[in-house]
Amino acid sequence: MPDRALDGIRVVEFADETAAYCGRLLADLGAEVIKVEPPGGGRLRHARPFVKGHEGDPNASLAFWVHNTSKKSVVLDLETDEGRALARRLALTADIVLEDNPVGFLAERGLGYETLRAEKPTIVYTSVTGFGQDGPHAGWAYSDIVGQAMGGIMTLAGEPADPPNMIYGRQADISASIQAAQGTLMALLHAEATGEGQLVDVSAQEALSMAQETAMQTWDFQKRNRVRTGELGMLPIPLPATGVAKCTDGYVSLYILAPAGKDLPALVDWMREKGLQGPLDDEPYRTIVNQLNMAWLTQLMSNPAAAADVLPHIPVITKTILDFFATMSAREAYEEGQQRQLLIGIVSTPKDIAENTQLRARDWFVRIESPLGGTVEFPGPPYRLSETPAVIARPPRLGEHTDAILAQLR
Repeated sequence: MPDRALDGIRVVEFADETAAYCGRLLADLGAEVIKVEPPGGGRLRHARPFVKGHEGDPNASLAFWVHNTSKKSVVLDLETDEGRALARRLALTADIVLEDNPVGFLAERGLGYETLRAEKPTIVYTSVTGFGQDGPHAGWAYSDIVGQAMGGIMTLAGEPADPPNMIYGRQADISASIQAAQGTLMALLHAEATGEGQLVDVSAQEALSMAQETAMQTWDFQKRNRVRTGELGMLPIPLPATGVAKCTDGYVSLYILAPAGKDLPALVDWMREKGLQGPLDDEPYRTIVNQLNMAWLTQLMSNPAAAADVLPHIPVITKTILDFFATMSAREAYEEGQQRQLLIGIVSTPKDIAENTQLRARDWFVRIESPLGGTVEFPGPPYRLSETPAVIARPPRLGEHTDAILAQLR
């Protein structure tokens, strides 16, 4: 096996939900990540869904598997003197300590950054919390939904008539973990070059800032809050060939009016070949279709008189296009549309992802051991490194490596 990017690096992880994915990214790249878990396991060990037939088994949580591949597991009780002493000795063998506990939790147990760096100045200590290590909110309670709310993305998600929406998945935790991995690797490079470790302080609220795209800048420069636009997007009308279209077996997402790929006339050519162009060869639809793109629409919306002549005809164009896509499967619409350089994508279900020809052709899915025995298919790494590849190994069973790791400390 080729060397991996982080071979020889030891990480001791005191993390559960918020920073576990950071540890996984480091572990899949070759770092020895030793996950210190409480007796019985943390919250992710008990999070649904479980492997069918193994409900409640701390080694069968799919949520735990996804965030903890390639790690080792050591069980220590940090509420006992012995557990704290062993955890401290273990942490001092590490190049990196990763944690996501409430501010001050590990410091109160002799495992804080200042305590450890006094004995090991090279240590990189990454703390991932909801709001960071200081400031008036530093000690406030945090979970992923709080991160999404306080990070500003819930107010932008969903339809305008809806209340703010939570985005599926642990997006605040994942964003914080990704930023933590980046910060950790930069600090590790600095430590290797200078012998000086440092604290990497990651706030989930801050990590979500890029997910808001231009929302903060809109307030800064225009003093206007961006709001939920839902399927309509920035223009307050349904647009032809933009948004979700129903097919015979699912949905596709259309963005043909965007400045990418072929424009709307190319779609109408395809419809014409099928005899499904409807009234779009007739006036005024032909003229509108030939100039209809996002730039033209944006200009049109600034000219109320011109818009009044055009907008009443948009619903007919939209319906004709939706009727066209309703005659074919999502895969047919996607593959034929892409061959015609039209911006179309399948609204993929998990089954679609598992059967995706592109992912299969690239061998993205990998087979790993299951903690329950046998092998399972697993999504691959989020990047490809040609010389130091990431390699995914199974997640650990609870406490699987306790005896072996602690024997090294005695």
